Amino acid sequence: MSFKKSSLAKIGFLVFAAIAIFIWGVNYLKGIDIFKQENEYYIVYNKVDGLVSSSPVLINGLRIGQVRSINFHEDMSGRLIVEIASDKKYKIPKNSVARIFSSDLLGTRSIEIIFSDSTTFHVSGDTLRSDIEQSLAEQVSLQMLPLKNKAEDLLEEIEIAMKIIQRVFNEETQKDLANSFKDIKKTVENLRSTSYMIDTLVTTEREKLSKILSNVESISKNIEANNENLSLALKNIALISDSLAKSELKATISNTNKAIKDVEEIMYKVNTGEGSLGLLVNNDTLYYNLEDAAYNLNKLVEDLRINPKRYIHFSLFDLGKTVYEVDENLKTKTELNAERVIYRIQIRSSNTPIPLHPDNFKGLKNVEEFLVADTYIYTVGKKNELDKIIKDLNDVKVKYPDAFIVALKAGEQIDVKN
Repeated sequence: MSFKKSSLAKIGFLVFAAIAIFIWGVNYLKGIDIFKQENEYYIVYNKVDGLVSSSPVLINGLRIGQVRSINFHEDMSGRLIVEIASDKKYKIPKNSVARIFSSDLLGTRSIEIIFSDSTTFHVSGDTLRSDIEQSLAEQVSLQMLPLKNKAEDLLEEIEIAMKIIQRVFNEETQKDLANSFKDIKKTVENLRSTSYMIDTLVTTEREKLSKILSNVESISKNIEANNENLSLALKNIALISDSLAKSELKATISNTNKAIKDVEEIMYKVNTGEGSLGLLVNNDTLYYNLEDAAYNLNKLVEDLRINPKRYIHFSLFDLGKTVYEVDENLKTKTELNAERVIYRIQIRSSNTPIPLHPDNFKGLKNVEEFLVADTYIYTVGKKNELDKIIKDLNDVKVKYPDAFIVALKAGEQIDVKN
């Protein structure tokens, strides 16, 4: 009986030892040493990017622990809590960063502890600061992104260049290039022909060219021989120019210009009808007044010839009543003016009066106004002969194409008779 009890105890002890060894072995294979004292820390990440339990925890490449577990945060925000265990002999300064990084080219993720400058240290159960390093693929992608953009730009430029080349080398352009080459070929042939002609000309006219060169050489020798005379001539010219510069030529020219300007102003005033001379030149009233004066003077001389006693008494005795004879053919000035036909050029008409200013009549001067049947008629020119007014009409029609000739007799408009 005692044998059985001792055997059962041995068997139980062996089973317990086997179980313990099995548990220790499994944990050891997981990287957990149950006989080793460790500190536990917690890290909160938004994502772990392939980090798994038993992933190593490194400091400057030295493994000091491993990831124990990865669980979601209790606040249901989607963040992850990573629990790591490290050997107690490695102290971690406060504000150190636990960064997830790729430990090899295959993308295996590990945690690297980056120490801070703090002199105080974390205790077991503290939460470390987190950081995630970009993966190798992401880094390569970031490095290649500028090259990719440049390559795309280069491809676009190549595409544009190819389109331009296609446009340049289309059928029409090829024909144009072919024609251009033909023209170049013709030009080269013409140059060759021209050079041949020049060569022939030089060969045939060699003697004449030689004579021309001899004449040029003779002229140069004459110039060299008369160098002193030429120098004296140039000095004389310089003296003349100095004399002109010192003279009052400039003042004379200024006075001449002023005189010309004054003459221009006088002529402008004459042409615009300003002043006595302008009125005399541009207004034909004086002409008609002189004509009337000559007519009256002629009438007076005729009356003096017929009835001299009316003006001069040759006798101291009155021999009788003096008889006065009047030539019935002679007419008064009023009668002549009433019978005279005046031709004018009508340029405008209006129901209201228009100020007689050249700006209102396209620069025409000496415009006269007549009121005919409540209509204001504006005319220019004043001729007794129809042929002369027709010539003036051609000039007026440049500014007033609708202008026409009107005939006035005794201040009233009559029909124009050709």
